[in-house]
Amino acid sequence: MLKKIGKIFRLLLFVFIGVCFILFVWDEIDRTVAKKSGRFAQKPSQYPIRQSDITMYTDGKQLNNQLFSDIKKAKHYVHISFFSIADDKVSHQFLDLLRQKSQEGVEVYYAVDRLGGILLKKKERELLVKKGVHFTYYNKPAFPYLSASLDHRNHRRISVIDGRIGYIGGFNIGKKYLGEKAKLGHWRDYHFQIRGEGVQDLEHQFVLDWKKNSEKPIPIHSATKEKGTTSHRFTAYYSGEKLGQDYARLFQQAKESIIIVTPYFIPKDKTIWNALVDARKRGVRVKILFSPHSDALLVKEAAYPYIRKALKQGMEVYGYKRGVLHGKAFLIDENVLMVGTVNFDSRSFHLNEEMNCYIHDPVYISKIKPVIHADLQNSKRVTSSDVNQLSIKEKMKEKVAKMFEYYL
Repeated sequence: MLKKIGKIFRLLLFVFIGVCFILFVWDEIDRTVAKKSGRFAQKPSQYPIRQSDITMYTDGKQLNNQLFSDIKKAKHYVHISFFSIADDKVSHQFLDLLRQKSQEGVEVYYAVDRLGGILLKKKERELLVKKGVHFTYYNKPAFPYLSASLDHRNHRRISVIDGRIGYIGGFNIGKKYLGEKAKLGHWRDYHFQIRGEGVQDLEHQFVLDWKKNSEKPIPIHSATKEKGTTSHRFTAYYSGEKLGQDYARLFQQAKESIIIVTPYFIPKDKTIWNALVDARKRGVRVKILFSPHSDALLVKEAAYPYIRKALKQGMEVYGYKRGVLHGKAFLIDENVLMVGTVNFDSRSFHLNEEMNCYIHDPVYISKIKPVIHADLQNSKRVTSSDVNQLSIKEKMKEKVAKMFEYYL
């Protein structure tokens, strides 16, 4: 009996490995052909330098309170998209608010990434439409490049209210982003509220994304041209096109320090990595702050090889220890600040549609610098022994993570 069970188990294992191999080969062929065809190739949208008033939120409850308040006060329209949405009390409050505003006569356009929105129930979606909310999924999987289209995600988070207020950053909709998931605990993130002429660029990008993903027409509104106090520029990326060059150029300009804040540290991009190594060789102090505790599978284990490489180059690596750190930012010489949606990983560098806000305003940067340094203080410096003296289980997980790191 045991021999029979053993044979069945070996057969099932053989079939599983075979299916995985076929899927890997198919994915590689599909992705290569899609790339050669230029199916997902699109130049980034670099917007003009703008002047806006910018407020950064790091606490999910505070952000939700402000965002929901701004939506409640909307008189004309709400354009809003997040990468993902949960199925819990927070997401239900959010969807109820959108339905309520639509019933009040406010024009509501809501979008979510097709895979990121997998938890959005059909009945919730249908009720949105019934109440007059215009809804679409971003980046629906489609033939002929099914695998490549599954890989290609819209990772942007854009909110625009009445053309006066905009939002962009790392938060999504759900109670875990408020720190209310016991397994994850405290959630730390970076999200901007924009008031001023920069809102027109968020509006423009939302309209572009909507038109690309929906047959429903979307009206063009005139967002505010009123100037704020902080100089900034938005750049929207498609499949990492030019992102590597932008990051490398900024890292090459560094003279004293580079601080990178990222949930995941999987820098599988030679252009970006070489620019960091060159900066370190010039004597630039490089600090990387990532989140060992995460909501995503295998990302910590996928980071181990790159942490070893970083430590060998004399870079400093820190692991956030108060919960989950989900912010995406870097600070260069206290002269350049980036906050946006790009993670320091292969998926953001090569597959996702992203959007960053670049700030060169020393006054505003001086306000955000203590926030980043506080997160460094709430972290533990990673040593070589931390990533070299791993348990057998961790070593096995690292090997598995290595196989999938391009998609993490």
